[in-house]
Amino acid sequence: MNRDTIQVPEKGTYKWQLFNYWSDEFRQTQADHSAYIALNFAGALDACRNKLHKLIQHHRQQATKATACERHNRAIERLQNTMSGAAMAYESGFRRH
Repeated sequence: MNRDTIQVPEKGTYKWQLFNYWSDEFRQTQADHSAYIALNFAGALDACRNKLHKLIQHHRQQATKATACERHNRAIERLQNTMSGAAMAYESGFRRH
């Protein structure tokens, strides 16, 4: 089998910097995609999604009470910024493509 190899530009040049940047970007994107697929097949994303939705629903119900509204709104914001929230946002990105 004959394979054409990619010629790496000379180290330290501008072309090498671009090549290095884009190859790192490709590796990271591929790793993220593989991790997403693995988590999805393992069922981990479903469990995270369900737990996150339950917690947000609980805090939304509690936020209707005037005495604790601000505290529960902050809790919802923190939940949406967690890794579970990030995983769900990442997942929704794949569904749009």
